[in-house]
Amino acid sequence: MDSPGLSPYIAGVRRSRGVMRLSQYFLPLLRENPSEAQIVSHRLMLRAGMIRQSSAGIYSWLPLGLRALKRVEQIVREEQDRAGAQEILMPTIQPAELWRESGRYDDYGKEMLRIRDRHEREMLYGPTNEEQVTEIVRACRKTSTTSSGNSATRYGRASASCAAASS
Repeated sequence: MDSPGLSPYIAGVRRSRGVMRLSQYFLPLLRENPSEAQIVSHRLMLRAGMIRQSSAGIYSWLPLGLRALKRVEQIVREEQDRAGAQEILMPTIQPAELWRESGRYDDYGKEMLRIRDRHEREMLYGPTNEEQVTEIVRACRKTSTTSSGNSATRYGRASASCAAASS
């Protein structure tokens, strides 16, 4: 159902009856091995047109790579659901205090992006979430033990009362 006067191109890709033609798919393949790619998987993803490097360690996911990434996420999510796991989403900007407490603040050296927020508190771009998830569980354990008098975290599961601890 094309509207008159509108181009059949959406974001530079022509669609034919809802199916994208491979000849029109944005897939910038590389014939040669990229010199900056040392790891085989990195080299293959660049050559296959799945990712493009913006700068050192920073990549853009191209259509084919994004599709593959979303499929892997879906498979992992299905397996986690089947196992009864629950998903959380944690921030990438984290308080430096958590990293100092774990002793890993200085381990990353100059490579770790460190910033100050508008209140001049030290923050950092967390490369991993171990410190953050530890803090979440610690806060939940504290809340559940103070509210009920005994620990509600047993067998690796935190109680429902933890929801109140994070708000």
